[in-house]
Parts: sequence; C-alpha cells; structure tokens
Amino acid sequence: MIDPTQATALAINRGVESGELDPVDVVDAYLERIAAVDPALESFVLVAAEEARADAAIQREAVRSGIPGGPLRGVPFAVKDLYDTAGHPTRSGSLASSDAPATADATTVSALRDAGAILVGKTTTHEYAYGVTTPPTKNPWGLDRVPGGSSGGSGAAVGARLAPIAMGTDTGGSIRIPAALCGVTGMKATYGRVSKRGVTVLSWTLDHAGPLTTTVADAAAALGVLAGHDAQDPYSVRVAVPDFSELLGRGVAGLRLGVSEKYFCDRLEPGVASAFENAVRELERAGATIVPVTFPGVELSPDIVGVIASVEAASFHQNRANSRPDLFGPDVVDALRAGHLHTGVAYVDAQRARSVVTAGMHSVFAGVDALLSPTIAGTAPVLGSTRSALGDSEIDVLNSLNALTVPANVTGMPALSVPCGFDDAGLPVGLQIMTPPFQEALAFAVGQAFEARTDFAAAVPTTATVKTGELL
Repeated sequence: MIDPTQATALAINRGVESGELDPVDVVDAYLERIAAVDPALESFVLVAAEEARADAAIQREAVRSGIPGGPLRGVPFAVKDLYDTAGHPTRSGSLASSDAPATADATTVSALRDAGAILVGKTTTHEYAYGVTTPPTKNPWGLDRVPGGSSGGSGAAVGARLAPIAMGTDTGGSIRIPAALCGVTGMKATYGRVSKRGVTVLSWTLDHAGPLTTTVADAAAALGVLAGHDAQDPYSVRVAVPDFSELLGRGVAGLRLGVSEKYFCDRLEPGVASAFENAVRELERAGATIVPVTFPGVELSPDIVGVIASVEAASFHQNRANSRPDLFGPDVVDALRAGHLHTGVAYVDAQRARSVVTAGMHSVFAGVDALLSPTIAGTAPVLGSTRSALGDSEIDVLNSLNALTVPANVTGMPALSVPCGFDDAGLPVGLQIMTPPFQEALAFAVGQAFEARTDFAAAVPTTATVKTGELL
C-alpha cells in the first residue's frame, strides 16, 4: 500500500486514477502528518481540513463515476500566505493585513484546483515576503535552523512531507532559497510565465510565482498547470506553453553546461563547494561538457535588486506603513523606510543597469546551454541570525542568502534549484540550474538527469511522533 505522504505528486495522481488510492484517504494522511509534525515545525498558518476533505470527497466520486480528471487530481497542495484563497484571509505574515476573507482565488490557485489538486492549507511567509528567515518556522533538517524564505513555510512543509506541492514567490530567490535549505526542488520560471494575479506584491518588476516540490518531474507537472497568459495580470506574457516534461529523461549528453568561478563559486562555504563540485562532476560523467564561463555585469545584481525591490515595496506599502508602522516588524519597517531614501534617479539607474546584466546573460548562453551554480553559498543559518558569512565577509543574512539567486530575478531567466548533497552538519545544499528565457524544459532536463543519478531528492528529514509532536 502506498504511503501518500512519502509519494510524489505524480505517484499520488497515478494511484488515484488507478483506484489504488482514495483521495479522501490521501488528504487524511496529510492532515494527520501535519497535525503530528507541524506543532514543532510551524510551517502552516491555516489548515483547511474540512474544506480539503470535502474537495477530496468530490474527487473520489468523480473517479468512481469515470469522469476524466486533471493532471493533478487527488494531489494535496499548500500555498504561501501571499496567495488569495476564496473564503480565507490573506495575511501575508503581517498584523498590517486585513482579516477579511478573500472573495476569489488567485489565478494559480484556481489553476491547481482546476487540475484536480486539493488545497490543504496556507504556509508561513516572511512578513510581506521581505526577508529570508520566515519566523517562526523551523527547518525540518534542524529545528535550530531557519528554513530560508520568504517562502520558508512552503519549503519546510514540502521538506517535511506535509504537502507534495506548495506554492512560493521569488523576488530575489524566495522559492529557490527555501528549496535549497530544506532539501527540495524549487522552480522560478521565466518572468511573466506564471500569473501573479491575486498574490500580494513585493516588487512588481521582480516578483515571480512558482512551485516547490519533492522532485523535478513534479515541478514540471506543476508548472504545466500554472503557466499561461493571464489577461488580468499586466506582467503576464503571451507565450505558448510547452510540455515542460518533454525533455525529462533525455539526459545531458551533448549539452554544454557553464560554470562561472567568479561571483558564483568564489565565496562558498566548504561543504557547499564540495557538494557543488561533486554535482558538476556527476553531470560531466553523465555526458555533459563543462565549460568555464564569465558572466559580465552579474556583480551588479545585488545592488539592482536592493534598489528596485525596496522602492517598489515602499510604493506598494506607503499607505499602511505611514498610517500604522507599529503593525510591521522592525526589519520590514527599516526596509520600507530605506525604499523612500532612494531617489528617482537611483531607481531609473537600477532599471537601466538590468540591461547590462541581461546582456551578460545572453553572452553566457551564446556559448552554453545552461549555467550551473550553487543555489546558496552556505547552508541554513541558526534561528535568529541577522548576519551570515559570504566568503570572507559577514553581511546581513538577506544579502548573504540571496547573493547567487538574484541574477535570475534581474534578468527574468528561469532558475531551478535541486538538492545536491549535504554539508558536514547534515544540512542540505542546492544546485541551481539557469537557462535562457522560456527554456524551463531544458532546466528540468538537467535537473532530472542529476536527480536520477543521485538519491538526494529522496532523502527525508527526521520524522514525527504523534505522541510528542516533535521531529526526532
């Protein structure tokens, strides 16, 4: 008998369609695991138990009646508490948010439901997605460590097998950072590929929405459901949606994979450097050609994101921040105030500098099919950390954790994070795979080729006991 909480999303769907799994039993298994594990992990802010069971019963009757279902029928999913879900408030991790329930689902939530997936709850976010530690959530690989962020609840929930799919957002790395730190897969697709309608804004021109999953194939399936033009999202692109799974299984033979020592590999913690080197060698053994590259202008990325995100966030929040600053956490208040200090000239200069980094990206991809790097230069910091090491320097934890992820937000290129090992403390390390815009299927192909040759994606952190509710 399949334990659905240890199964992939696609395996759950196959079990439901074949009759081996009952959608109600699947949902109950996840709800029981959430009840056992999450008191220690604190990854959920809302568990929609009765709603999930009711939706599962509808799915069960549809299967029994032979009614064709979507590609994710019977699969539980969770969403970061930036996403509107009808009937529930969108609190965005802040006391400054309204408690009024949303009247409609975000476009992506509707898409998942239409595909047959079943919402089990909403996960924590760093307040208004403006941070990378996501208190009070803990990392399932070490309860004394942060899960990353701002989609820390989604990363922790998938890592602890509390949901096979959880939605996150990514402005400077907030899907990929928790994916790497929690040992799961996270996909930030090309800018505009996935609708952001119904998702609370941090930065209009940097925000992305996307899934965190346990495997590459699940991420490809989820993106296939999520992608597509949305006329209600002014940033959505009108580009054909391919079969993101079409290249799974092709391997990497014949592919040229770039590695940039400068910027991406010259400030790594030893455990990350070792895991990344092993991952590169594994892909080389699988038939890829590893090509040293230089990414012109990439070093501008942190400052570009720092200016653009802070100015756009200050604009979005100016009314509530001016009227009730006491309702915001001190780190977010400081960040919003900093946004008001940037001049219009500085903002325009930052937007112009994006073209320099984008040109550098295109020069890289003129010679390679994909670019490899660690997702993060280190592993999960200790809870409560405000500063973290980046090479020989100790800087604020936000800029330390997003140093290697921000280039993909500046350029809008796809970036996939997959588990690639552990450091000496047993904390996960992520491999980042970047491709030219709208070539997500290629990123999935490289990630799946690595996943198939290793067992990191199958690794499960410590499990729960119902008696104590603690991770042991």
